[in-house]
Amino acid sequence: MWRVPINFVTLHYAYIIFMSLLAIVVLYPRGNMSAIDAYFFGASASTESGLNTIDIKSFDLYQQLYIYFIPILTNLAFVNLIVVVVRLFWFKKHLSNVAPQLLGRDEDTTRDIEGGKSYAVSTSANTVVDARAPEEPNVRTNAIAGEAISRSETRSSEARGEAAEPQRAITFDATAEKDNHPKMDAALYIPGPRERDNGHPLVELDKEYAESQDDLSIREAPAPGPSSKSGLRRRVDAPSLSEARSLERVANVATSMFVIGSEPSRLQRRPSAQSQQPELNDRPFLSSQATLGRNSQFHNLTSADRAALGGIEYRALKLLLKIASGYFVGLHIFGAISLVGWIQYANPKYREYLAECGQDKNWWAFYSSQTMISNLGFTLTPDSMISFRDAEWPMFVMSFLAFAGNTLYPVFLRLVIWIMYKLYPKSASTRESLAFLLDHPRRCYTLLFPSGTTWALFGIIFALNFIDTLLIIVLDLDNPEVNALPIGPRILAAIFQAASSRHTGTATFNLANVNPAVQFSLLVMMYIAVFPVAVALRASNTYEEKSLGVYEREGDPNENNGSSYLLTHMQNQLSFDLWYIFLGIFCILVSESKRVMDPEEPAFAVFPIFFEVVSAYGNVGLSLGYPTVTTSLSGQFNTFSKVVICAMMIRGRHRGLPYQLDRAIMLPSQRGIEEIE
Repeated sequence: MWRVPINFVTLHYAYIIFMSLLAIVVLYPRGNMSAIDAYFFGASASTESGLNTIDIKSFDLYQQLYIYFIPILTNLAFVNLIVVVVRLFWFKKHLSNVAPQLLGRDEDTTRDIEGGKSYAVSTSANTVVDARAPEEPNVRTNAIAGEAISRSETRSSEARGEAAEPQRAITFDATAEKDNHPKMDAALYIPGPRERDNGHPLVELDKEYAESQDDLSIREAPAPGPSSKSGLRRRVDAPSLSEARSLERVANVATSMFVIGSEPSRLQRRPSAQSQQPELNDRPFLSSQATLGRNSQFHNLTSADRAALGGIEYRALKLLLKIASGYFVGLHIFGAISLVGWIQYANPKYREYLAECGQDKNWWAFYSSQTMISNLGFTLTPDSMISFRDAEWPMFVMSFLAFAGNTLYPVFLRLVIWIMYKLYPKSASTRESLAFLLDHPRRCYTLLFPSGTTWALFGIIFALNFIDTLLIIVLDLDNPEVNALPIGPRILAAIFQAASSRHTGTATFNLANVNPAVQFSLLVMMYIAVFPVAVALRASNTYEEKSLGVYEREGDPNENNGSSYLLTHMQNQLSFDLWYIFLGIFCILVSESKRVMDPEEPAFAVFPIFFEVVSAYGNVGLSLGYPTVTTSLSGQFNTFSKVVICAMMIRGRHRGLPYQLDRAIMLPSQRGIEEIE
C-alpha cells in the first residue's frame, strides 16, 4: 500500500495547504466574500502570490491583519528559521542519548587500563601521545583523520633511543585513576570538524591540566629504530585504544548530528601542515560537574557541555538562528520606520489618496513594508503602487526591501555574516562559528550559499533586473503610460517594476497599457525568477552525492563543465514546471472557453490567461487585470478556474525547495548515526 513519504517537502505542502484552508475559517464568516474567494486569498497569502479577487481595501481590519501575518509565517526565510530551531531541539535532545550508546558498543572490548598494560598507538603521521610530565605549553599535531591506528607492545626508552628521525609528541602529566573514583575531574577536548579533518585527536585531560597552560607540551621524540615494533606509544594511565575510538565517534556524532554521512569524496582536505590547534584556554572543555560513568553514560551535562560536545556546527547553528532572526525582524522594522517617516512629511496628495481609500497612513506604511519584504503583492490601495510611482524615496526603499526579503536574501545574509566575521576580534570564539558558516553554509541553512555561488547569484539577478529595467524604459519611450514620468522617477519606477516581476507582484504601471514586448518579457521574468536561487540551492547541496550517485553515475551532471552543469539543472526545473503550467492553462481555457471566444471581451483572451497562470505558478502576483475592475484577472474566473489557480500557486510555491535529502533540512536518524560511524 502506497503511503505519503514524510519528509521536508511533504510537511511543507501540508503546512501551506493548512494555512490556505485556514482562511475559510477566518475570512469567510464575515460574509463579505464567498468561500472560494476566502480560500483563494488564503492560498495567495500563504504562497505569497499576491493575486486578489476582491479589493483589499474592502476588508475589515481583522481580515487585513490575517493576510498581514500569514505571509510572514509562511515566508521561506521564516520556514527555514523553524527548521533551524527544530534541528537545534533534536540536537539537544538526542546528543546525551546517542553518545553514550555509541560509547557502550565498545564496552566488551575495552581494556582494563589499570592492569599495568600499555599500548602503542601509531599513525602514518608520526604523532606521539605520551603521558609524561609536561615540558612546553603549546600543542601542534600532524595527524591526519582517518589514518590506520594499530596497537603494539611498548618498547623501552633505550630502544626508542635508536631512532633515525625526530617525531613530535604530545605529553600529558598522568594521574592514576582509582577503581571506584568517578571521573569528576576529567575534561574532554573535542576539536572542531576542520581540526579533526586535519588529524587533531580527541584528548581526555584531567581538570588540573585545563587550568594551566604548562600542562601540555611539544617535545621532539626520537623515531623508532629498525627493530621497533611501534614508533608511538601511550602510557598505562592514558585512555585505552577502544576508549579513544569511542570518544572519536562521540565527536563525529556530536558535530555532525544533522549531517548524514561524510563529506563528498571529491572534496580534498587541506594539508595538515597548515593546521594548528588553538591555545588550551580556547578549547571547549566539559565543565567539572560533567562526568562519564562506568557504563559510558554522560551525567550532569550543562548547556555549555552540550555546546562543547556538539562542537562547532551546533554553535554555528545557534549563532545562525540569532543572525537570521535579527535580519528578518530588523528588515521589517527598517521598512516600517522608513515608510512611516516618509508618509508623515510627504506631499499631502499621498495622504489624501490613502484617506480616499479609507486607509490609515501608518497602517499603509506597515503593510506596504511587509508586502515588499514577504514579496506578497497585496496592497491596501486598489491601483497597487501606481499612485506612488513619482515618489522617489518609497520607490527606492520598497525596491530594496523586495530584493533583501527574497531574491537577494542569501546575498545579504551572507554579507551580514561576513561583516560580523571581520568585526569580531580573532580571539573571539564567535569568530570560529562565523567562519564555519562562511566555509560550510549549506550544512546549516538552506538559503545560505558558498562565496562563489553567492557572487554568481548576485550577478545573475543584477543582470536580469538590468535587462528588465532597460526594456521597460526603451520599449515604452513613446508610451504615455511610462514617459509621463520625469526621467529620475521613471528609472526608479522601472527598477521597482523589474523587482516586482521577480516575485513581489506590485506594479507602478498599468501593465495592460505597456508595450506587448514588455508584457512578454515580464512573463518570461516571472517564470525564471526562481531559477537563480533554485539552481544555486541545488548546485550547493552537500548531501551525500557519492552514496546517492549524483555525480558518479554516467549521464549525471559534471560540475567541472559549468555550462553543462547549469543546463542540466535548468532542464530538471523545466521538466518539473512546464507540464503543470500547460495543464493549468488548458483546464482554465476549457472552463472559460465561452468568454475567451466572445469577441465583446477582448481583455479575456488566451495571453492574459497565460500571463495569469504563470504569475500564479511563479508566486509573483502580476496581472493584466480586467478593464472594469481593479482586481486581478482571476476575479473574473469561475469557481473551477479559481481552484486551478490555487493549485498553481501551491505547486509553484514548492518549485524552489531543496531536495528532501538536503543536509540543511535533515534530522538525525539511527541510519544516519550508523553511517557517521
